[in-house]
Amino acid sequence: MSNQKNWVADPFEFNDPFEFSLIDKYYHNNKGKIEHFEKEHLERIKSIEDEISEFGVVCYSSDYINNLLWAHYADNHKGMCLVFDVPEEKVPSLYKVSYSKKFPLVGITKESENYKEIIPVVTTKSIDWSYEEEYREVFIMKNMLNDYPGELTEIIFGCRTPFDDIQIVRDIAISKNKDIKISKMHIAQNQYQLMKGTTGNNMEIPKFWKLKNLKM
Repeated sequence: MSNQKNWVADPFEFNDPFEFSLIDKYYHNNKGKIEHFEKEHLERIKSIEDEISEFGVVCYSSDYINNLLWAHYADNHKGMCLVFDVPEEKVPSLYKVSYSKKFPLVGITKESENYKEIIPVVTTKSIDWSYEEEYREVFIMKNMLNDYPGELTEIIFGCRTPFDDIQIVRDIAISKNKDIKISKMHIAQNQYQLMKGTTGNNMEIPKFWKLKNLKM
C-alpha cells in the first residue's frame, strides 16, 4: 500500500487447481459427438499453454460484503479490502470473469491470435466460484508490482482485524490521501451477514473497533 501498487500474482499458486485450464485433447461438436483435434491444432494449443504459463493476474470483486470472500481472501476476516475508483479509460482493461461448467475452447484456425485466445482462458472459472463476482486485470508477466487501477478511495477492515493493524494501515493510508474513507466490517445482529461501519473522522478510530466479532 505504501508504494501504491498491487501484486501481480501467479494463478498457478491459487487455491483453484483448475486455473488457466482449456480444452486441449478433444471437444464435442454441434451434434454432441467427440471430435479429436488434428496435429496442427494440438501444436497450437501447446504453444498457447506455454505462453499462458507466464501470465499473471490481479483479482478484484464487485462484492465487498460477501462472507466467503472475507474468509477465503482476507485471512479469515483479519485482513482488509481495498476499494478503487477506476477511471472510465481504465475499465476496458478489467475483464469480467465468466463462470462455466466446461473449460474454454481456443480457436481452431491458425490465423487466430494467441493473445485474443488466451483472454477467455485466463478469465473463465468453474461455475462454483460465481459468488465471487470477480474481475481480472491480465498481464503477460507475473510476480511483480503494478500500479493501482485507479484511486484508492476506501479501506475496509475485516471484523477480526487487530486494532493495531488498523491503526498502522490507517496512518499509511492518510499519509497518501487525507480524505480516504476508513471502514470496518461487523457481524449483523441475528443474521449470518456482515455489515459495514465507517468512521466519520479517519483521524480517530472508534475504540469499540478493538472488539472482535462485535455484533451491530
